[in-house]
Amino acid sequence: MKTLSKISMAASLAALAATSGSAQNFGESCGCPPLNSRTAVTLNNASSPLLVNANNEFIGTVTLTCNNTYTANTKLYVTNGNDLNIQPGTVIKWVDNSGINSNALIVTRGAKIIADGTESCPIIMTSVSDPLDGSYAVTNRGKWGGLIILGKAFNNVASTDQKDANGTVGSSTSITGTNQIGLIEGLAAGDSRHYYGQGVGNEVNNDNSGILRHVSLRHGGELLGTANEINGLTLGGVGSGTIIDHVEATSNLDDAFEFFGGTVNAKYLVAMHCDDDYIDYDQGYTGKIQFFYGLQGPDNSGGAANEGDNGIEGDGDDGPGNPYAKSNPSIYNATIISRVPSGDESLELRREASGKIHNSIFASARSGLSLADAAYTSWSANTGMDIQNCTFQFRADQTDVDPTSSFKRVRVSTVLGTFTNASAADYTKFTTDGNLTTAAGSLMDATFAILPLTSNTVTDRVNPIPAYGAVAAQTTLLPPADGFFTAAKYRGAFEPGAASWLPRYSVARKIGSDKAVYTCVGDLNGDGLVNSADFSTFVGRFGGNCN
Repeated sequence: MKTLSKISMAASLAALAATSGSAQNFGESCGCPPLNSRTAVTLNNASSPLLVNANNEFIGTVTLTCNNTYTANTKLYVTNGNDLNIQPGTVIKWVDNSGINSNALIVTRGAKIIADGTESCPIIMTSVSDPLDGSYAVTNRGKWGGLIILGKAFNNVASTDQKDANGTVGSSTSITGTNQIGLIEGLAAGDSRHYYGQGVGNEVNNDNSGILRHVSLRHGGELLGTANEINGLTLGGVGSGTIIDHVEATSNLDDAFEFFGGTVNAKYLVAMHCDDDYIDYDQGYTGKIQFFYGLQGPDNSGGAANEGDNGIEGDGDDGPGNPYAKSNPSIYNATIISRVPSGDESLELRREASGKIHNSIFASARSGLSLADAAYTSWSANTGMDIQNCTFQFRADQTDVDPTSSFKRVRVSTVLGTFTNASAADYTKFTTDGNLTTAAGSLMDATFAILPLTSNTVTDRVNPIPAYGAVAAQTTLLPPADGFFTAAKYRGAFEPGAASWLPRYSVARKIGSDKAVYTCVGDLNGDGLVNSADFSTFVGRFGGNCN
C-alpha cells in the first residue's frame, strides 16, 4: 500500500476543492467535447423534424452524437425496421411530464437500439435537472420514464392474465395481453408500439433488439397512475440476440430491471437507490444473468420506509390457469445489500416461479429466502426453484436460531400471501443446498449512510467486496461452461480481495461503494486523462491509500 506525502496530499486536496461542483466530463477520450460546450438539441417533431416525426418516431436510421446534449419532452419511439444509434459519450436528458404523458424511450418490436458506450465514454440518460456533477440527490426519483425495449421472444401471457393497477388478478381494469402477446405495463392499450411477443408458435427467441453497453439510466420511473411506474430498464419479450452489458439503473421510482418474458441475457448490472425491486422477472423469462450489484439506500425522508422492496422478485406468471411455460432463468453471482433497519426480502419467489439462483450474497434484508405457492413446493421437492451456494449476511437485529422471529432465513407459504415459519425440513434443505448465514459485518461492510440527502453527502460507505479467502464467499458450484457465463469460483458479484468492476461513472462507485481497493495509477475521475485531477479524486475518495 502506498500513501501520498503530506505536500502532495495538500496540493491534491486544494485542486479537489477548486474543481468540486464542476460537471463530470464524459467522453473526452473518444473525441467528445466537454459537457458545458456541447450543442443543445431538443428531440421532438417541432424542432427536429429530421429526427422525429409527428408520431414521435425516429425516422429511419438515426445517430445521436456526443457533440450534442439532447433534451426530450415526450415519449420517443424506435419503430420496426429502424435503428437508433447512440454514440459513446452521449447524454440524453428528459423533461418531467407526469402521468400518461410521462417521457420514455421505447424500442418497439423489430427495431434496434445500438447504445454501445465504453467505461470512459458512457451513455447517460437522466433528468433535465441533473447537472451531472454528483450533486443531484439520489432520492430524486421518477423525474422521467425509463428505457423500454420490446421484442419477439417467448412470453407466457395468456388470455386469463387480467389484473388491475394494483396487481389484483381477475380484474378487467386492464389486460396485460393475450396468447403470448403482452402489453407493457403503464402504456396505453390499442397502440401496436406498446406490445411485445409474436403470439403462439411465432416466437423468435434469438431476436436481436440491439446493444446496451456502458449505459447509465438515472432518476427515472415516473408515475403513470396509481401503482403504475416505469422501470429503469424494462425488457418485454427481448431475445437472446440482444447484448446487455454494464448497464446501471439508479434512483428509479419502480424496479431497476424488469424482465417480462423473453430470453435475453445480461451481465454486469448495477442498481442503486431504487424504490422497488432490483431484479424482477416474470411472464416466462428464461434468460441468464451474471454479476449483478444492488445497493438500497435511504428514502426521501432519510428513514427506512419507501426505499427498495425485494432484492430479486421472481414470478412464474400473472394469472391462474396459465397454459404456457413458467419463468426459469439462471442467475449467478449477485450481491444485493438491502436497507437498514427495515427492508423486505432478499429473494421473493412466487406464482409458480422456477429458476436457478446460485453463488450469490445477500445482506441486511428482513428475510433471506421467501417462497410462496408452487415456487415453494417445487423448491422443497427439488423440481423447479433452485437456490444453491448463496450466503445471507444478517443484520445486527436478526437471529438465526429463532425461527419465530420476524427476521428469518426462510419464510414459506403454500398459499400466496399467507406466510408461516419454515419447518425443520426447510432449514435442513436450505443448508444442504450449500446456503450459509453469517453475522452482520462478518463477510462485508453492508452499512450505508448518506446525509444530507440533498447533497449526496455519504457518511458511511459500503464495501461489497469480501476479503480474500473469506470462507462464506467460496463456492464449489461453477456456472455452466456455455459461452455466456464466466467461470467465477466465488459467491457474489465481486471476486474476494480483488478490484471492483464497477464502472468509474457509476453512481454506486462514486457515492456508495468506494471502500474497495483501487489502483494508484489510472483515470480515477473518468475524464479519459491521467493527470493531477486524478490525484485530487484519489485523495478525496480514498483517504490517500491505494495499491
